[in-house]
Amino acid sequence: MSTYMKTLFAFLLATTLAFGLAGCEAEGDSNGNNPGSRISDQDNDGIPDDEDNCPTIPNSDQSDIDGDGLGDVCDDDTDNDTIPDDEDNCPLVPNTDQIDTNGDGIGDACTDDEDGDGIPDDTDNCPVTPNPGQEDGDGDGVGDVCDNCPLVANPGQEDADANTIGDVCEDDDDGDGIPNDDDNCPVTPNPDQADVDADGVGDVCDNCPNNANADQADADEDGTGDVCDVDGFTCTAGGPFEPLTAANFGATGETFGICVGCGVVSPQLVLDEMNGTFAEMNLALNVAGGTRLTVTENANTNFTGMVNIGFVTSNPNTGLLDLGVLGDFLTLRLYDDGVEVDSFTVGGGLLALDVAGLLGGPEQTFVGVEVDADATAFDAVALEFGGLISADSEVRVHDTCVQQP
Repeated sequence: MSTYMKTLFAFLLATTLAFGLAGCEAEGDSNGNNPGSRISDQDNDGIPDDEDNCPTIPNSDQSDIDGDGLGDVCDDDTDNDTIPDDEDNCPLVPNTDQIDTNGDGIGDACTDDEDGDGIPDDTDNCPVTPNPGQEDGDGDGVGDVCDNCPLVANPGQEDADANTIGDVCEDDDDGDGIPNDDDNCPVTPNPDQADVDADGVGDVCDNCPNNANADQADADEDGTGDVCDVDGFTCTAGGPFEPLTAANFGATGETFGICVGCGVVSPQLVLDEMNGTFAEMNLALNVAGGTRLTVTENANTNFTGMVNIGFVTSNPNTGLLDLGVLGDFLTLRLYDDGVEVDSFTVGGGLLALDVAGLLGGPEQTFVGVEVDADATAFDAVALEFGGLISADSEVRVHDTCVQQP
């Protein structure tokens, strides 16, 4: 081969290699990404596609107001409140209800003047009722136009009966027709003013309506007054209350006064330690008398210390005794050697505690009394059922129970 031909061949070979290498360097996608050596970034915003929350629309700040993983620039519901941005009156703040008090087209959630009176909400004394003058006659911080008692200061706007008139400027907060000064439940309607235990607190707002407790003390704040709170009540040997038994006590029943067909059936069953059994105290036709069930210590030994003693009772029809109806006919009496030493009625020291059936039966009522036996010695307790004019009534007595040191 001649020198000329060798030179020409070398030139052509070099040229071919040069063009080939240039083509390799230029090869890539339309965005300039070389698939062999470059990271994909379709929108050229400097955020790799696999990290970009909106890979096809530039958004280098990656703003995502609703935190749903989709960048704001390609999210048609920026605040994620289910209202599309083009229909949302507050597209950057969630407000599904779309409330717009002043009708200006801007949702209350993203306006600082909901009522459109020119006063920013954070300084407006009536933020949802227009009052550009901010009049506040009683100086309580609530503007006159939205104050439920504009002439008497009441910043809390209390209105127990929800009649739009503030409690501080009406004399009948609960609207039951009884002036507050005379109402035994001033913020709970009770036009009949019923007060079974006569403690001055009406039954509908009394935390222990059958036992007098004017102070409404409730140490455990469970809504049941301390004097009738029987959390964990039991009447079993070794329990908080223990049953009196036939081994040490005797039980008798009798009638008194004018009471035709009255009597006590099976009085001894109040000492058998079986809650499912019971003595029956019946009033068939009573004019001025009744029945009495008495439990006496056999050896005439007196109780000592603070004693809580009484009877677990029930009504054969409803379970619980209706103290509002039967309360006037129940009396608990204490005796010492056959002589009465004290007596108690509803509203006069008699406790009436609603308890569940001790053996899973119907609801029952413990009718008892707390007494200092050292100051008032006694060896017998009696439940008396009767009074002036009553007919066809029955009380069941399941157990006789005592709580003492």
